[in-house]
Amino acid sequence: MQSVQTGDKVQFFYNGKSRNGVVHRVWGEAGAGSSHRPAGFCVDHGDTYKSYRRNKVAFLAKSS
Repeated sequence: MQSVQTGDKVQFFYNGKSRNGVVHRVWGEAGAGSSHRPAGFCVDHGDTYKSYRRNKVAFLAKSS
């Protein structure tokens, strides 16, 4: 799965539904030595913001 950064346009499946938007924020897992593994991210869908857990995201892709 690709890594994402703030400002990336992304498309992905979450709970069986296609989603897309711009990454607003990324956060890491808690615990020692886990700062390299993102636990989730917040996406701006244009009219709303929604947070997603990385372990439930499927087929994450950056779009242009």
